[in-house]
Amino acid sequence: MQRYVLWVSLVALLVAGPVGCGKKEIEELNAKLAQQQKELDATKQDLADKSKAAEAAGAKAKQMQTAVDAQAAEMVKIKAERDKAMRDLAALKKKKR
Repeated sequence: MQRYVLWVSLVALLVAGPVGCGKKEIEELNAKLAQQQKELDATKQDLADKSKAAEAAGAKAKQMQTAVDAQAAEMVKIKAERDKAMRDLAALKKKKR
């Protein structure tokens, strides 16, 4: 039984030896890893920049919406005044007749 385990271990080492990564392959993988890390960092930076731009655009949109709301309220007031003036004018025209 011990010899069998020894032979299996020996065969496993012989088979696994040539299958393992060589120094050149390890260097290539490390280079790929470094490149992927650089790309990830660049993507994270790009995402952060776009996030800041989106926040700024959102703030500007809110500011513009506030201005639009204020102008709409002012327009409602002006229309009410116009309608009142038109009624007053119609009443004055009726009195003159």
